[in-house]
Amino acid sequence: MLSYHQIMSLDDITVEILPEKKGVLFTHTEYLVKSLAFDSSVPRRYTDFEVFYDLLIARFPYRLVAKLPPKKIGMTEGFITKRRSALARFLNIVSRHPVLRRDPIVQFFLTVEVHDFHIHMKDKFKNLLDEFVTNPDKHQISEMLNKSTGDVVGMKDELGRMLGSVCTLRDLAERWVSRSTQHSYDLQLFSNELSVLAGEGSSTSAWSSHQGDSWAKLREGMRGMATQFSSLSDRAGLKRRQEDSQILDNISYLLDVLQGMKDLVDRRERGVNKEHALAFNRVQQLKKQKGSLAAKGQGGAATLQEKIEQQESLIGDIQIRNNFSILCVHWEMRLMYSYLSHFGVIWSGMVNTQLGSHGEMACIWEKLRPLTNLMISTQSYKPGAMQPSAPPIAYTTVPASFADL
Repeated sequence: MLSYHQIMSLDDITVEILPEKKGVLFTHTEYLVKSLAFDSSVPRRYTDFEVFYDLLIARFPYRLVAKLPPKKIGMTEGFITKRRSALARFLNIVSRHPVLRRDPIVQFFLTVEVHDFHIHMKDKFKNLLDEFVTNPDKHQISEMLNKSTGDVVGMKDELGRMLGSVCTLRDLAERWVSRSTQHSYDLQLFSNELSVLAGEGSSTSAWSSHQGDSWAKLREGMRGMATQFSSLSDRAGLKRRQEDSQILDNISYLLDVLQGMKDLVDRRERGVNKEHALAFNRVQQLKKQKGSLAAKGQGGAATLQEKIEQQESLIGDIQIRNNFSILCVHWEMRLMYSYLSHFGVIWSGMVNTQLGSHGEMACIWEKLRPLTNLMISTQSYKPGAMQPSAPPIAYTTVPASFADL
């Protein structure tokens, strides 16, 4: 089994959003898919991804295949951006899979450029056989099974716990990014209002001249603060982008792997286990019918016996497929555990992002200290000291205009 670093080095796929193209009724989004391993760059629509996904599931029903992001009509810019990231994660999980990446379906999707791609791809692989049917060693699979590969139930419970925790971590990371976005926005608003108070672009009124140069110094200080708060906003914005790419996207990548593993387990239970149960019940029904005919002394028992043998042969084939599916689930579980090393990348990114961001923002806050000291020095008293009371005003003559008040 490959190590985490070996898996991640198998390919690096990026997905870019191309300018929208107008169709007959709707505009549609195209993506530029670039693969480092295949040295390729091909345009793809979401419909192409749907056909690709369906073919992968048909070809590899017992392998880990990540889910596609949902389809939606009337997409916003934010939705398209999130979908782009999700499609990139989906393709990287596929292209880094030790088995899937070698299949002609994957190579065709990542390298071939042709008009109406999804139609050509569907036609090319229309007679596709699944991995079990084409496996030359399928009849020796039972010899490869052991106790460690058979505990699917226990594995499913453990997978459910991990999936729940990582899903919660993803939600928390989304809140972090949202808070950083709002923080950056608020800091810029603060900078804007300081600029307004500082009166940038406006002259000082005659009323302020009675305060000497104190108001002018306050304005000067606030102009400097506005500049620094704008820098704080920029740094908070960078922190938001780093949290998005280094924390949120990496957690989402691991979540996609775990969800793909859960889908595999559920798919196996819906498929092989159900087929086995149906065939077994059919044999039991035929045996009851045969026994009933024998008890009544009626003919037809030979025909029923032939059907029973056919069903038992089918059960044998299903059992071989079942063993193959168990072995595949075991291999995919080991692959998933290799992926769990991605936690180290996530936590490292989180710590480095927070340390770098808070350190740089602390330096900017330090630049604000002399500006606030300058504004305090314009006052005739020290902060916290008692202010002197104003002298009483003596009116020697009451103005005529106030005589009736």
